[in-house]
Amino acid sequence: MENKPQRKPVLLIEDLETLRIITDPLRLQIIDILSAKPMTINQVANQLGLSSSRLYYHFNLLEERGLIEVVETRMVNNLMEKRYWLAAEEIEIDKVLLDFSSGKARENLVSVVTSSLEAIRSEILRSLQARSYNLEQGARPIPRDMIINSLRKRLSDETYQKFIKRLQSLIKEFSELPEETGLGDDINYFSLACFLYPNFYYENNDDDERV
Repeated sequence: MENKPQRKPVLLIEDLETLRIITDPLRLQIIDILSAKPMTINQVANQLGLSSSRLYYHFNLLEERGLIEVVETRMVNNLMEKRYWLAAEEIEIDKVLLDFSSGKARENLVSVVTSSLEAIRSEILRSLQARSYNLEQGARPIPRDMIINSLRKRLSDETYQKFIKRLQSLIKEFSELPEETGLGDDINYFSLACFLYPNFYYENNDDDERV
């Protein structure tokens, strides 16, 4: 067995090709699953409810770009089994690649937003379907809250910055919660997705033309 390497705190995406590869809904789900602990392709496929053959191509792309890495290899039934892990604690995108004033960067940003939303949508639907299946197989029903909300507020920049710091603190608190082990029904994966952004509208100062 190979020792797990120390992961880098942050992996910064600075090129368009890596950005293109990561902005795929299925790959985003793979990255999310591998962020917690090392897993094999079969284990990830089982969590996604997919055949492992559908994931090899995506794993190869992610490994080639240094986004995931093999941290353990072992022989299982005369076959080499690999366990993969996310290469860094966090993945960030260079802001230069998302400069909306540039035509190409605009496409990049649209791709990132669209892929992120699609990955979250797919994950929520898969989770609901998997939960329904587990209940049909005799799993113990445990009520769990899920929050899906959309709010809009008119705020000063000062108030907004104060709130965003509090939100970042909560996100950091969630990310630093220790992984709990066990096989009981009360141990489960939970995902946190957050979108907080300035919401601009096209301005029209002529009151007579406002609709």
